[in-house]
Amino acid sequence: MELTKQIKNYILYLKTELGLYVTLHPYGNERVIMPTELSTFNIHDNSYCIFAKSCNDFYEHCISCQKKVREKVKEGSFVGTCHAGVKEFVYPIIDGDTNSGFVSVSGYQSSQGESYVKRISQKYSLPYNQLKDVYNSLKEEAPQKEWVDSIINPLMRMLELAYLKDKDRPSREVTFTDNVVAYINRHRSEDITSEDICHRFSCSRSYMSGHFNQDVGMTVREYITQLRIGDAKQLLKFSNISITEIAMTVGYTDSNYFTSLFKRKVGVTPSNYRKNEKKT
Repeated sequence: MELTKQIKNYILYLKTELGLYVTLHPYGNERVIMPTELSTFNIHDNSYCIFAKSCNDFYEHCISCQKKVREKVKEGSFVGTCHAGVKEFVYPIIDGDTNSGFVSVSGYQSSQGESYVKRISQKYSLPYNQLKDVYNSLKEEAPQKEWVDSIINPLMRMLELAYLKDKDRPSREVTFTDNVVAYINRHRSEDITSEDICHRFSCSRSYMSGHFNQDVGMTVREYITQLRIGDAKQLLKFSNISITEIAMTVGYTDSNYFTSLFKRKVGVTPSNYRKNEKKT
């Protein structure tokens, strides 16, 4: 647990201090405690990906494309461009002699970005102007791989150590809460309720709430709100799309409700948050 906390803190450092978009992609449910403690690092959270993944078909294609990444990363770390035109650095997580997942450092524009945006807009019926706006929020130039290697190396060592430390222990079983958290992460921008989740997992509301609250430390609604507010912050800071469009993108059909909720959780309105962040 202590090592998991160190992994979490280091990723937060890479994100907040160095501005790196780091995501973890373990294969299956290996021994690193992924869903509850590190699950928020399993989804690309730059504004472009947040906006595009509000389209379910786009999201499904992203997941299917990870099969190609898994094959390529077997040969070692590499720099590539995803199907949506985002340049990324990819590193294998090694569990002894086994490749157990990969780490991605993304959020950079491709030299062919314009063509990617046009294709994605047409294929998934996403509004071109908004999609282009959020794509332009990605960093124009990627750093040298040698520098990224040096920054990511401590994280890879910690992940590898986390696997190796548990090598002689029985593999961690997937819990009920793991599945619920993964489901919420995947569908957080949709109109999901506790009733939907209970129906999906064939359980009572009291059973679901009890386990989720105990394992995650908050209610299902609080967890969904936390994820959505985080996505909204990214879109407010790194895009120029309207507050109403942002509300719809993260899962709120009523922009007034979204504004009220955002102010209650963050302390300022979405427009003031955007204004303050643009100054920094």
